[in-house]
Amino acid sequence: MFDLFFDKRYNDYVENATVQRLTPVGLAFIGDAVHTLYVREYVTAASDGVVGTLHTAASRLVNAKCQAAVLDELTKANALNPDEADIARRAKNAHLHSRAKTASPDDYHKATALEAVIGYVHVSGNAERERELLEQCVQIGLRISCRK
Repeated sequence: MFDLFFDKRYNDYVENATVQRLTPVGLAFIGDAVHTLYVREYVTAASDGVVGTLHTAASRLVNAKCQAAVLDELTKANALNPDEADIARRAKNAHLHSRAKTASPDDYHKATALEAVIGYVHVSGNAERERELLEQCVQIGLRISCRK
């Protein structure tokens, strides 16, 4: 019974999940999962597969400080299109009810903005742009040597 309810709710969500209906924080929630999964797949393919090594490598790229630096680099390079830049601005200015334990409020807001952009691209269904953006995030993170 629960499975049928969940499947129907999920299918309804996917059919009705237009970018206009989702808040920047909702987009960030989705973007966080998409970004984390991409980074985990990337480090798994690029390393020896030892769990501690995988976690350490992924943690360097998936944290507020690194994500904030990545957003700064993307913004400097004008790598976001106008719609993505608008989503980032709205998410950065959103009133958040939580705080990062190890990041400044500014970094946390920027990280939320990056995650919202990734969520926006994901929900929009542009797989090519999603892959391009995620690859840029990883490459920038590796280049600037993000540390937790």
